[in-house]
Amino acid sequence: MKIDTARFDTLEIDESKIITMPEGMLGFAEKRFFILTPPNLGPFCWLQSVDNPDLAFVVVDTKNCVADYTLRLTAEEFEKLQLAENGEAIFLAVVTMASDPFAITVNLQGPIVLNPERMLAKQIVLEGGKYSTKHPFFKPDETAAAQAGRDNRAAGAAPQVAGSL
Repeated sequence: MKIDTARFDTLEIDESKIITMPEGMLGFAEKRFFILTPPNLGPFCWLQSVDNPDLAFVVVDTKNCVADYTLRLTAEEFEKLQLAENGEAIFLAVVTMASDPFAITVNLQGPIVLNPERMLAKQIVLEGGKYSTKHPFFKPDETAAAQAGRDNRAAGAAPQVAGSL
């Protein structure tokens, strides 16, 4: 399937890699996305809309933000995501990028929960204030390690559609 994107031109995407978000992202009508992992972007990926070339979010697996990130899904959320009782879920956080690495933040209060088996996702809004919408991604002592990770990516390679994170 050919997908037009504003950032990566036209891409050929395997339809099995398309993520369906029946309720969309908060504030957006689009319901179909795919994940791109461009080179030199470190742990970050793009959640690109299938139907709107201009709509894409930078996202990161929450394991790269907070080692012990946890959340409890309601029975309704389990059902909507078609998750088995012990099924795998991937938690993604939307990133707010900045030129200063110390100003990069992630939204841990509104994660995207992905069922990779069914390619179904839902953005969840967590209550209780445990997590922030502007959690700093880098700590001062992590910036050098993050830069090294970005430098290890192959330069000039085409973006890849992620099969799993």
